[in-house]
Amino acid sequence: MAVPEVQGIDLFKIAGRSISGWVPSFKTGMIVRQPFCSQLEERLLLWLEYHPQVKSYARGDISPAFASTYRLPIPQHAPFAIGYTFEDKPHHYLPDAVGTLSNGQPFIAEAGMEDNKRGDRNLAKAEAARRLARLQQGIFWIGTERTLTKRRYYNLVFLHARRKAFPAFADIAESLVSVWPWGEMAPVSEVASRLSHQFPVDLVEAAIWKVVAEAAAQGHLLIDLEQFTLSRTLPLALLPPDAPAIVPSPLPDTLLSEPETLEVQTVSHAPPPLIPGPTFDASRLSSSQREQFHRNLRAVEQVLAGATQSSVSIQEGIPRSTLSRLVSRTRERGQMACVPHGSYRRATRLHPAFAECIRRLFLLPTRLTMTAIREHTEMQQVAARISSEMGTPISLPS
Repeated sequence: MAVPEVQGIDLFKIAGRSISGWVPSFKTGMIVRQPFCSQLEERLLLWLEYHPQVKSYARGDISPAFASTYRLPIPQHAPFAIGYTFEDKPHHYLPDAVGTLSNGQPFIAEAGMEDNKRGDRNLAKAEAARRLARLQQGIFWIGTERTLTKRRYYNLVFLHARRKAFPAFADIAESLVSVWPWGEMAPVSEVASRLSHQFPVDLVEAAIWKVVAEAAAQGHLLIDLEQFTLSRTLPLALLPPDAPAIVPSPLPDTLLSEPETLEVQTVSHAPPPLIPGPTFDASRLSSSQREQFHRNLRAVEQVLAGATQSSVSIQEGIPRSTLSRLVSRTRERGQMACVPHGSYRRATRLHPAFAECIRRLFLLPTRLTMTAIREHTEMQQVAARISSEMGTPISLPS
């Protein structure tokens, strides 16, 4: 809804001493610079850039003059003014980003500090944007420091810096398909060694990271960017191009006017009634780990008490898939499962004969994938021998 009398803003003038700059966007097939004037805005733009269902996006608050000055494509309907009423007076609100999803739905996205977004005026702005998005059968997203997490941001910055093309990329990427099958979990360092005899090692690794970044943008990178920090030694897997895209947890469209007061779980000698096993003494953890432990424990207790995982996921800033795994592990292992990067032994159900056969096949000079090991004739022979000894059919390990 374009309103001629409403002027857009000059982002870099209002940025002051805050972080400002550009995010190169590859959404349209050509590199388009997207400006930001705070780190949370940068986090939001990268979140949109790597959301597989976002077809295109642009700033909703800049003027044609700003776009012309910095040689940017002029966004449609810029500035994107949304009318709202505050203290019985009409005002206009300019959202941070607007765009279109792959199914044609429009969306409006806003980023800012959570405390600031809970202010009365900002709540009125959010309500107007949410109402407009629903009228247009679209979506409104609010990103804050809790939902636009630092870990995902750092991972996306790492990937985005490696998406630039270089002359040898096409040849290396073509060879990469034959040595790194779809779905195989392998660290970048190992995949690079498989092609080190064909191409220079530094170009091979650069090509691998570019492929990984492109897969992340398409929703085909099999790793939780909220839980792990990307590195050369972290096992990754790529999904085939025709696989359904992995979509990140949606940003909320509502913030309560007052934060809900949640009692922080303290160290107690009496085990919580909803969680089995002994309590964990969190006092020996660092302050950041202790805070995350209490957050995890609080979220699990709410789910076990009957709250929905969706609501707890949004409230605590934990991805829904991560929360589901956390609840499952806590039911089995107790409070220890809520410790960040905690370790505990899980009883193996794998027959020792299978374990020995897998170890022997894995150490062969020709490195086999897990699928190839499972289908190997030696595994079939071990299964037949164990079935004969036990008198019952034994299936191959999955």
